Amino acid sequence: MKTIVALVDFSDLTFKVLKQAHTLATAFKSQVVILHVVPREPVVVDVGLASATLTRNPDAEEIAKDGKQLEDLCDSLTKNGVTATARQLQASSVDEILDESRRLEADLIVVGSHKHGALYNLLVGSIAQDVLKQAFCPVLVVPNV
Repeated sequence: MKTIVALVDFSDLTFKVLKQAHTLATAFKSQVVILHVVPREPVVVDVGLASATLTRNPDAEEIAKDGKQLEDLCDSLTKNGVTATARQLQASSVDEILDESRRLEADLIVVGSHKHGALYNLLVGSIAQDVLKQAFCPVLVVPNV
């Protein structure tokens, strides 16, 4: 196993995902690529009595802020003896995440799973679920327990 892609979203699961990636990278002498998607931001538009939720692309400030967090995470892994790099995608879909993982020649993808209900997953979706369904390599799902 040469390359482990760790998908992070800066939630409380990020530490758990990176801990698993660190453990595996140390055991298999692998490199870790921390992959983060700067999400599209929801925008509520009122039209008379109805409102709609649209999304907007992330702005430069958000991209820079997330980039700094990503850099800090990468430095943390490196200081703990793991070869690590970071990649940032903007407002990407699961297909683009998997395409990037394929370009990186990922041998394993590590992703966290939030405890959302069935209705949330139906309406909003789940990155972990979609990665599991479409992945080209093994996926390790880190639960939020």
